[in-house]
Amino acid sequence: MLSFSLLDAQALAPGLSEAASWHQWAESGVWPGAAPLPATPLLPMMMARRLSAGSRLAVQLGLTMLARHPVDSAVFVSRHGELARSMSLLQGLAAGKALSPTDFSMSVHNTAAGICSIQGKATLAMSSLAAGEASLMAGLTEAVANLGAGQRRVLLVAFEGEIPAFHHPWLAQTPPHAVALVLGGQGDPDAAAHWRCEGARAASQPPALSQSLAFWRAHLLSQEACLLGDGRQEWSWRRD
Repeated sequence: MLSFSLLDAQALAPGLSEAASWHQWAESGVWPGAAPLPATPLLPMMMARRLSAGSRLAVQLGLTMLARHPVDSAVFVSRHGELARSMSLLQGLAAGKALSPTDFSMSVHNTAAGICSIQGKATLAMSSLAAGEASLMAGLTEAVANLGAGQRRVLLVAFEGEIPAFHHPWLAQTPPHAVALVLGGQGDPDAAAHWRCEGARAASQPPALSQSLAFWRAHLLSQEACLLGDGRQEWSWRRD
């Protein structure tokens, strides 16, 4: 059974950086109108400009948490990763245009993890996962496995960027966002909450929110239970 202690949590999205605005989103389910990305003061300006929106938010949160906690490893998860940049590269190839070296080097799925490690001078194990709509569950599984192997603190960052217009007919659109969680072992005395997975079942309906946003909403509202679905399965989590 998966279980962990939640030691710290933070999220960023356009128009959503303060606790009050996030609580309003959690209660209403309504995203703010057009808004700029939140400030990312831990990133040099030139680095921030090169990063995609999702990765910029993920790295900012990763650096924030690394500064707050003695983390033993980090897990970055994203269903789409650098989809927009990769799509731009493919369109350039199709049009016979020269590829941007920066776009090419930043198009890999572990861009956010790599930049966070370099910028934060963090010499610790980092992994980058993609498991479709079940990406957060994959990240939680890896993070809990790391805790079970003897690590005391694991950073988990879940993020998504902008969805290219080409994919709009098939993929749900949400603003770029990132959610960072610092996990400890079950029973950690410094924890704000303890969570355990009670099992999985066939999904009864498509999820209304991505797994990372569904968990973040449950955390904000202090809900005692949270269902993390991927359209095929639902994992039942309960706060102890």
